[in-house]
Amino acid sequence: MKRFLFIILFVFQSTTVLADEFEFRVIALFKNAVMIEHAGKQKMLRKGQIYKNNLQLISADSHAAIFLVDGKKVSMGLHQSGVGGLVFAEEKNIERKFVRIPRDNMGMYRTSGFINGVPVKFLVDTGASQVAMNETIAKSVGLQYKLFGQKTRVSTASGISLAWFIPLKKISVGGVELKQVNALVVKGAGPEEVLLGMSFLKQLKMQDDGNLLKLTKRF
Repeated sequence: MKRFLFIILFVFQSTTVLADEFEFRVIALFKNAVMIEHAGKQKMLRKGQIYKNNLQLISADSHAAIFLVDGKKVSMGLHQSGVGGLVFAEEKNIERKFVRIPRDNMGMYRTSGFINGVPVKFLVDTGASQVAMNETIAKSVGLQYKLFGQKTRVSTASGISLAWFIPLKKISVGGVELKQVNALVVKGAGPEEVLLGMSFLKQLKMQDDGNLLKLTKRF
C-alpha cells in the first residue's frame, strides 16, 4: 500500500560578497541563522557566531542577513551592488535554474513554491509517482479538477481514495520552473500539504549529499 512520505524543504537564495580576499556566498536564509559557502565549503552560522575572525552574523530572517565583515556592518540580500569597501556580485541577469535545500534537524527537506502562480508549501516525496494535493489546496489554487480532471483511485495511508488526474500549468520552486506537470487531487483532507512527487522530480537532476539536496533543471 502506497504511503505518503512527508519530507520538508527550504528554498535557497544566493548572494556573493568579496571583502579584500575573503569571499563568501549566502546560500540560505533562516530566522537567526544563515548558511554560507566559503572556499568550497558550507557553514551554518547562527546569530552572534563568528567565522574566520572577520565575519560575524548579527541577525537574519527569510529576507536578509546582517553581518559584520572586517568591522563593517553589511546587509546581505539579492541584487546588491556595493557597500563601502565591499563588492557584491550582481545576479540580476543570471537565470538560475536550480534550488538548493538543506536537511533540517529532523532529517527532512521542505520548500515553498508556486502552483499556477499561487504560493503553496511543498513536501518532497520521491515515493509518490505524481505531485499530489488535497481538495482544499486544489480549490485555493483554482483547479477545476472535477470538471476537467480524470477520475481514478489511489492508495493512501487511510486506504483507497478517489482522486482526479489533472495537469498543472506551472510549478515553480526556487529557480526551477516546469510547465504542464501531471498532478493528483485526492478526495478528502490528505495529504495535508502538496507532495512534490516524481511527475515533477523526474524532470530534474537530483543531488543529495546527505545534508543538502540540489535540484537542477535538465534543460
